[in-house]
Amino acid sequence: MAGNREPLNRVARRVGWLVLLVVLVARQADSRPAPLALLAAVAVAWTVWVVAQWRGRRDVVLATLLVLGAAGGVLAFWASIGIAAFAAVSIAAASGFELPAAVAIAAVGPVTLAISTLAGDGGTATVAAGAAVALAGFIGGLSRRQAEERARSKAELAVAQERTALAREVHDVLAHTLGAVSMQLEALDALLESGAATERLRSTLARARGLVNDGIGEAHTAVRALRDDPVQLDERVRELVAGTPITLSLVGTPRPLPPAAGVGLLRAAQEAITNVRKHAPGAAASITISYTDDETVLTVTNEAPAAPARERTLGGYGLQGMRERIELAGGRVTAAPSDEGWTVQATVPA
Repeated sequence: MAGNREPLNRVARRVGWLVLLVVLVARQADSRPAPLALLAAVAVAWTVWVVAQWRGRRDVVLATLLVLGAAGGVLAFWASIGIAAFAAVSIAAASGFELPAAVAIAAVGPVTLAISTLAGDGGTATVAAGAAVALAGFIGGLSRRQAEERARSKAELAVAQERTALAREVHDVLAHTLGAVSMQLEALDALLESGAATERLRSTLARARGLVNDGIGEAHTAVRALRDDPVQLDERVRELVAGTPITLSLVGTPRPLPPAAGVGLLRAAQEAITNVRKHAPGAAASITISYTDDETVLTVTNEAPAAPARERTLGGYGLQGMRERIELAGGRVTAAPSDEGWTVQATVPA
């Protein structure tokens, strides 16, 4: 099955090296038929290899590298410049195949040259040079493979981080909006059962509709944050608590925050409010944003519920996502019981 194609600039370099090899070997061969025939075999094998590598045909690449190594090994017996083919074979083997197979492929050329030299009473200098060229090419191929793997790992990490950021945004927007809408629908159901007046039903429906519109706005905010727009945290939190009994206090001078820090604190506020509704319905709550020279601190506090609520931990997806988001911004999160009831505090260096 075809794989990813090679970059065209790499293909062009290989064609250039082939042309140079053909010219140099042809000059050294002095029109002798045997080396010229081998040169033709090397040229054909090299061309097929380049095309197969570009098209991602791994099986054809393997076959042509074996042919190229063997033909180059015999050719180098007559024209020592033929050992240049060893470098190409070794680089391709080390960068494209697992280590045992790569070693075997790279060794074909030097072994063939050694056999040809022994059979033809040649000197050992060319064999040593061929082995050195093959080894140098092999090391170069390994280095290139490691560099490509590092680049691929960085790209995969970047994609994973983007997916995680998107997952957090989807969770935070949907959890807050749908949680609030769910409460309004429950209230609407209770009103219907009690036979409440039409105006009260319409009012509850209007609040639910407003929450949906707020959710759409939050989705737009998430998109802006992913585009690295600064966040005016105090304005966004003020919109968040509008129409609720939650109070907002500011300490220090408000300022726009970097996207990671601003969105992290905004989502922390949303998650904390969602948890207040879930674990302490009806309890009084307050939000304080403190701006200092080096940090911005968001504190959400709620009174203890009238009825005992489940103990909260940092194990839920929402609080876990809050902590991950704040830590990515270089900050920290604490969530624990307090004298007032329960306190969540998120701090970022901004």
